[in-house]
Amino acid sequence: MFSPAYNQYKQAKKEEQVYQILDKFYRSFFTDMYNELNIHRYRQIRDTIGLVMRKFDEHDHPLAYTSKLVMYIQSQVAINHLPLTRQQQEYMRELTNQTKYVNLNYVYSGPVNDAKQFSRL
Repeated sequence: MFSPAYNQYKQAKKEEQVYQILDKFYRSFFTDMYNELNIHRYRQIRDTIGLVMRKFDEHDHPLAYTSKLVMYIQSQVAINHLPLTRQQQEYMRELTNQTKYVNLNYVYSGPVNDAKQFSRL
């Protein structure tokens, strides 16, 4: 099989890729005119992305939180009828593909549309 060092390298590489996608997604809320004009509708999603980015800095199960973030954003978009740009939809697809097989045992298991699941308890 593979050595533990290789598995750690592979995990770190995946975390780096996911972090870069999250960073682009976070910045996309400042580059789109519609999102900027309606930031009050998108602020919760943008701030939650920032909270998950902090999980990467703290090494606190970042991929699991990113997987929960994808579900959270999908619920917010559906409940609040928020349109995402094509680029933001692409970021969502990439994040979904990168985190679809992540174990969610280590993250807060509350309502999927609750932003408190991403902050410290």
